[in-house]
Amino acid sequence: MKPKAIVTGSNGFVGCNLVRALLSKDYDVTCLVRKTSNIKSLENLPIKFAYGDCNNIESLRKACEGQDYVFHLAAKVKEKSKKRYFEVNLDGTKNLLTAINNLNIKKFIFLSSQAAAGPSASRIPKTEEEPENPVSYYGKSKLAAEEYIKKNTKIPWTIIRPSSVFGPYDRDFYIYFKLVKKGIAPLAGLSEKYISLIYIEDLSNLIIKAAINPKANYQTFFACDGNIYSWNDFINTLQNILDKKLIRIKIPIIFAYKLALFNECTKYFCKQQATLNLQKVKEMRVKYWICSSDKAQNLLDFSPKFTLNEALRKTYNWYKENKWL
Repeated sequence: MKPKAIVTGSNGFVGCNLVRALLSKDYDVTCLVRKTSNIKSLENLPIKFAYGDCNNIESLRKACEGQDYVFHLAAKVKEKSKKRYFEVNLDGTKNLLTAINNLNIKKFIFLSSQAAAGPSASRIPKTEEEPENPVSYYGKSKLAAEEYIKKNTKIPWTIIRPSSVFGPYDRDFYIYFKLVKKGIAPLAGLSEKYISLIYIEDLSNLIIKAAINPKANYQTFFACDGNIYSWNDFINTLQNILDKKLIRIKIPIIFAYKLALFNECTKYFCKQQATLNLQKVKEMRVKYWICSSDKAQNLLDFSPKFTLNEALRKTYNWYKENKWL
């Protein structure tokens, strides 16, 4: 029989790509969504839908009954208050675990974030063994969820902390693609900053590897391609792919703070928090958002399939084919 998997946050960027990866490996996939969710990213896929809410434990239990694997990807990355981050990212996780702890689930896989670990202190990539130091409400709420999972989950679990992720359906890096296409390349701060990256197909592959490999039980893994990139490395690669002459604009962090502060003042009149907000600027000012993939490579035999050039080119082609660019 096909292994059964249920995915929360399945209509989001990472979720809809993970669903496709699971289908390609012959999983029976159920997508846990709210009745009000936009499911355009899941159209025409051979999947089932279950309707539930992170505040309704009974709806979560019914949705997860009979499943082999629970992939918990649902989260809030941009919210209007600290309280709301914790209500969704921590309390929602608590409710899901309450719902499934007594079910016959093989594995619970939690998609956390590099933000939960916090930045590296230098160009030496951060490892899973180092102390966490999140700088944003998002990172702190994800870390709180990780800690709850470790203490309260009765079934085998694995935590995945992706670095910055890009690929089809992503809307964050998409903003940068649009700017580069217009010949503009903004850089946050006056000094060079460094990041770890992972392409969505490689991340999906790692998540599935972690689900089925017993070596991943009760373990936390960073997810990145193993390289260290400066923002100029990223821009240069994207510039070559788009074949554009660029004006590089270094934006002092103080100006980013001022714009974020303006956005904070107007957020209560908008449906959602702005992309550039005070929490995001706290993350942007960090010099080293870099982590190590050694643990995933050694324990799970994880090896990224795509180079940065290949991954950015595939992403750009997807944006063009789907008329995003």
